Amino acid sequence: MINYFRQFLPMIKACAKPWEGRKARIKNRLNEIWQGKNEIRRDYDWIPLYFRYRQPDEPDTVDDKTWSDLEMEEVFARIDRTTSVIGRQYLYAILRIYTNGNLDHDKHRRSTLYSLFRTDADFRERIQRALYPLRSSSSAYLTTLLHEELPLKPKYYYLLYFSSGLFFLFLALIAVNPAFIFAAAGLALCNLLINAIYGRIVFRHFADLASFTTMLSAVGNFARIVPPIKINELDTLRNLKDLAAGLNKKVFWLCFDELQASDLVAGFFLFLNLFGLSRLIAFLRTVDDLKKSREQIRRIFEAIGSLDAHIAIASWMQSVPVTAIPSFNSTGTIDVAGMYHPLIKEAVGNSVFLRKESALITGSNMAGKTTFIKTVGLNVILARTLFVCLAERASLPRLIVRSSIKGDEKVIGGQSYYSREIEQIREFLNCPEDRFLFLIDEIFRGTNTIERIAIGAATLRYLSRRNMVLVTTHDVELQPLLNDCSRLFHFSEQVDGNRYYFDYILRDGPCRAGNAIKLIELKGFPPNLVEEARRLATIK
Repeated sequence: MINYFRQFLPMIKACAKPWEGRKARIKNRLNEIWQGKNEIRRDYDWIPLYFRYRQPDEPDTVDDKTWSDLEMEEVFARIDRTTSVIGRQYLYAILRIYTNGNLDHDKHRRSTLYSLFRTDADFRERIQRALYPLRSSSSAYLTTLLHEELPLKPKYYYLLYFSSGLFFLFLALIAVNPAFIFAAAGLALCNLLINAIYGRIVFRHFADLASFTTMLSAVGNFARIVPPIKINELDTLRNLKDLAAGLNKKVFWLCFDELQASDLVAGFFLFLNLFGLSRLIAFLRTVDDLKKSREQIRRIFEAIGSLDAHIAIASWMQSVPVTAIPSFNSTGTIDVAGMYHPLIKEAVGNSVFLRKESALITGSNMAGKTTFIKTVGLNVILARTLFVCLAERASLPRLIVRSSIKGDEKVIGGQSYYSREIEQIREFLNCPEDRFLFLIDEIFRGTNTIERIAIGAATLRYLSRRNMVLVTTHDVELQPLLNDCSRLFHFSEQVDGNRYYFDYILRDGPCRAGNAIKLIELKGFPPNLVEEARRLATIK
């Protein structure tokens, strides 16, 4: 008997090879995603959708100006090692929503997940395999199905049942009396009209429902995964698997894609849908269940997105030089060591300590002033949203970051940089006390020197009494005017003989001397021009 079955082993192996090859390809693809080699085109028309739906209900979010100033879109792209579109949208959202409430509890939960996904490759891969069917961009607008209002049933919706049933009855009666073909044809035209009027309202949701069934099918795969520790997201999916399975059966007809079927099957379904109103009837039978279960469906979406996003963050943490889980304090203290920016290759780490005080940072162009305040702002955001800091150690206050960082002049808007900056800083002036960290780059650079220093000193003093401010400037004249309310720091270029370079190290204290004239000399400016500049610089 054994010998009899042995003759079939080559055939069985041959049939199994395509499946084994597919599993190997998926495994390789998931490994590429984990290593950050997932080269994809990110469409920011749909990636922010989930965040935009949540934003009105969230008390604190990263505003669009700060998001742009701190180049957060590029930071998001570096972190984004998600497998699914749902995960990508969820990751974008949590990166823009400040966590409130019990930060210590959330920090412990998330840091535990980061550690688990970094150390348990087998478990992580099982999660990624369950996410893999959700990778298609067709899932991008699934979030609209969960948040936008579904169409109402028409007032006399039962007439659709009547018209559909009557059509099929007349079709059957044709076998008895061919004259019924005229009645069937009349009802077919009537049903076509119903499809044109009511169908156009509901059909736009059907593309989203196709992705919806894929998500519901994935719930069962997640529910079968046994985690090594308690994971809330998997508990949620396990508890909702029966609901997901029931909904999945009900929406099948709505999601059937005729384009994927044979011509004969596609023609059959098209006939039933156009003349028999089958798809509209299926929608009427399903819409109430969708509305009633919407909150549970959102929980499924968020649980899947959260798992994917946390895997992506864990992967990113493993790829950068060093990370720290921040602690939070109520003393208004920024205390970080070895803090760096993730977009800069071989970035220099800096340490800073501020306790309920602002900072005025001076130095020459390209010395690192703007990058430093961006680095602080970015790390405060990462700490409050992802509970991660790019530093050796970090203790931070629970502040919201707002920024006014110079950008390119744009003539199309008809508004000068100075005018836009005034409006931005006016918003800062009206912000509540002890809640914000303001980042201001080269304050009021768009006006003349005398007024810039006067307005700048008055504005920074006012802001510093209410919130923390990190401001960069070339105006060393501000240093003695603000040294009683702001701590002074500076960056400087280093001159070594005929060579100069930047070391990007933050130094305590005011900038006492400049190397600008020395630099133009090294760059080959005419000697008489250099001497004239030195003479003028000594005039009081």
